[in-house]
Amino acid sequence: MSFNTVAFAIFVASVICLYYLAPKKYQWVFLLIASYFFYAFASVKFIPFIVTTTITSYFAAIMIDNNHKKEKLVLAEKKDEFTKEEKKNFKNIEKKKRRRILVALLFVNFGILAFLKYYNFFADNINALIKPLVHQTATMPHLKLLLPLGISFYTFQTMSYVIDVYWKKIEAERNLGKVALFVSFFPQMFLGPIGRFKDLSGQLFESRGLDVHNIKFGLQLAAWGYFKKMVIADRVGIIVDSVFAQHGDMAGSTVAISVFLYAIQDYTDFSGGVDIVRGIAQTMGINMAENFKRPYFSRTVAEFWRRWHISLGAWMKDYVFYPFALTSGMKKFSKFARNHCGDAIGKTLPIAIGNILVFFLIGIWHGASWNYIAWGIYYGLVVGLGGMLKPVFEWMNNALHIKTTSRLFILWQILRTFWLTCVGCIIFRAASLCDAWQIFEKSFYFFQIPHNYVGEFLKLKIDLNDVFAIPLIILILFVVDLMQERMHVRTFLENRSTAVRLLVYFIGFLLIVSLGMYGPGFDQNQFTYVQF
Repeated sequence: MSFNTVAFAIFVASVICLYYLAPKKYQWVFLLIASYFFYAFASVKFIPFIVTTTITSYFAAIMIDNNHKKEKLVLAEKKDEFTKEEKKNFKNIEKKKRRRILVALLFVNFGILAFLKYYNFFADNINALIKPLVHQTATMPHLKLLLPLGISFYTFQTMSYVIDVYWKKIEAERNLGKVALFVSFFPQMFLGPIGRFKDLSGQLFESRGLDVHNIKFGLQLAAWGYFKKMVIADRVGIIVDSVFAQHGDMAGSTVAISVFLYAIQDYTDFSGGVDIVRGIAQTMGINMAENFKRPYFSRTVAEFWRRWHISLGAWMKDYVFYPFALTSGMKKFSKFARNHCGDAIGKTLPIAIGNILVFFLIGIWHGASWNYIAWGIYYGLVVGLGGMLKPVFEWMNNALHIKTTSRLFILWQILRTFWLTCVGCIIFRAASLCDAWQIFEKSFYFFQIPHNYVGEFLKLKIDLNDVFAIPLIILILFVVDLMQERMHVRTFLENRSTAVRLLVYFIGFLLIVSLGMYGPGFDQNQFTYVQF
């Protein structure tokens, strides 16, 4: 049941109506039933996996929480009996118990994810290495594995809950149904954002009455998401698919334009889907975290990643980067680097290594492909080197008397960052690393004009309407994003007269109906990030 289908629209409308009609005490129960129905509709075969993740995480969190409370109780009861050394030993023993539970859960849940998502990739690469040395029958078998939709999203979300209990940031939830709803809340299951229990629990489980403002703002946000997905992403995606599939036969200018269009497609597809998710949730009074903040206005790649897929970046920062940076090994390395390379290098080098690790894992999170791994390493190196070279850049700006606050310099930074992200887009989208290199090379020949305009045009599988529509819809995206960068657009629209608001709604509806990609003859694209 894809988000851009009539069936999904009917389902969501029914859920919203029934949610407000349900007894307030059981509204969360209704959401749980609706969420599992939605997931089962995708495939009943997916249910055992999400149930396994939910149940194991539920019991692990309770066991860890009980151990915390037991430790606190014993220390309070025996504070006069324990010596300082006995108290330290007791706390270490209890901490080891909690750590064993957490490690076992990490092994189970991430083990399921890793096996289903990466086994065949691992097996294929091992076979390629050992095939010349051993008999064919000795190679690792290729398995027909089921990959549940959204498994990466709900696994990361669930593990954040248990780790937060382990770190005593929250207490374990004793109601299994409520934990199940947190894991399976249907709008966010396939596309995120990756939520935190402390942020969502109160909103998911509390009762609420009908709020017209929530309905209105939620529908506005969802409509903008549908515009980005159906009008922009799906339309430019036709050109992108055509060029990336036959880039060798395309002129350099066509390839360069398609790389730019893929950057737009990737952004509007994913952020459009998340806008739909957040809009649907808001109609029921549930405010989910913002996952995109106009990333193509970023002045550095590091800033780009603070604006792009924010919930994944925050997850990696809190549960990978900081724990890694605080390990005794990294502390010793940082001290060694400061002593031998100076304070500047000693401070930035460990951060750069942490960034490389984080982006390597982000690449793996996206899928079992050397492209994703290379893409992650690319961003890790760019962000890491950017941090290390920041003093050099500042020295150059001062030496050249560059006014870094000028609009021209800021524009240069934005364009430079956008180009670097386009390189990442090539690695991410190409069919192979070999293709990525060929597309990267060819995109530099952006002055190369097609010899046969008609033939090139036919290869793109578009018509004259697209030639005029695509610049228009990209301009609309730019204008709205620029407005969002400077103001809260929905509040701004709310303060306009009824006639103005109705005119905006009508134009938006007309654009989706007239320029949206749907209907007979159109292969309705699933949202790109559903596969992750």
